[in-house]
Amino acid sequence: MIHTKIIIAGGGNVGRNLTKVLSKERHKVTLIEKDPEIAKEIAIDTDALVLKGDASDMVTLEEGGIEKCDAIVAATQDDKTNMMISEIAKSIGVPRIVARVNEPGNEELFVKLGIQSIIPITQIAITSITNVLLGAGERVVAQISDGKAQIVELVIPETSSVRDSVGTRINGALLGSIYRNGTVIIADKDTRIEAGDVALFITKTESVPRLLKLVKGE
Repeated sequence: MIHTKIIIAGGGNVGRNLTKVLSKERHKVTLIEKDPEIAKEIAIDTDALVLKGDASDMVTLEEGGIEKCDAIVAATQDDKTNMMISEIAKSIGVPRIVARVNEPGNEELFVKLGIQSIIPITQIAITSITNVLLGAGERVVAQISDGKAQIVELVIPETSSVRDSVGTRINGALLGSIYRNGTVIIADKDTRIEAGDVALFITKTESVPRLLKLVKGE
């Protein structure tokens, strides 16, 4: 494993636990936290270098070694702060920038900034809960467009109404790919859906219940 120098901004639950995990893997981790008590707790609890300060301040980031780091994680609970940290890191040329996004809908702001590695905390939680509520053979892979659309993975049963359907348009949903007998098939106009396929659909969130009934053959 290649050990890298990583800066983590924010000592909340995400930053603290990420610091523990990466430190155990022997990466050189520097955590920046502005609350002196939290910073002290983390310093005692991990092998990482912990700096007390504002991670959106250039002086603090320079003290943390941002100009020589391999990656930075903006993990605070404030999206504006995470965006400022990401902007600074991008201007310096940090190779890898990962930003936590707390508020649904703010993902686009980070993408426009050129930050491709974003972690939408709320959407991840919603997706996880949705998967617990769904039955076997159904899984929400991702929620996109601020939750207005979903990528859903469904197993095609023998009784499915979409079995033997051909093409990528399935009653308002878009068939993206099929996993069949160990092979991934990228759907096109000639793709036929078969029983036992694990199919990946993209559809509007409001249309998911209809898609589920259609796939199940109800």
